[in-house]
Amino acid sequence: MLDEFEADISVRGEELWVLPRGDLDIAAATELEETLSLALASDAKAIVIDLRGLEFLDSTGLRTLVQAPMAEGGERISFVAGNDHVQSVFRISGLLDELPFRP
Repeated sequence: MLDEFEADISVRGEELWVLPRGDLDIAAATELEETLSLALASDAKAIVIDLRGLEFLDSTGLRTLVQAPMAEGGERISFVAGNDHVQSVFRISGLLDELPFRP
C-alpha cells in the first residue's frame, strides 16, 4: 500500500498517460486536478487515465475524474478500469457507462 497519493504523467507514443496511485480522496483531489490540467494543456492526441494504481476512490475523487472529460480538450480523455472497489464506485454512481472506458 502507498502511504500517500501520487499522480504521474507518462508519454507513450502520441498519448499521455495519467497514472494516479494510492487513495484518491478529498486530500488527493487537488493533486490530480493539477496533473490533469497539465495533461489537458498538452497537444497530445489522447489522454489516458489509468485507474489500475488506485487503491481507494471516494466521491471527491470521483467528481475529479468525471469533470476531466468535460474540461476544454477533455474529449481526448479515456479511462483504463481500476480494481473492483474503484469500478464499483463508478457502477453505484451510475457513471460506469457514461465515461469512455477502454476495453
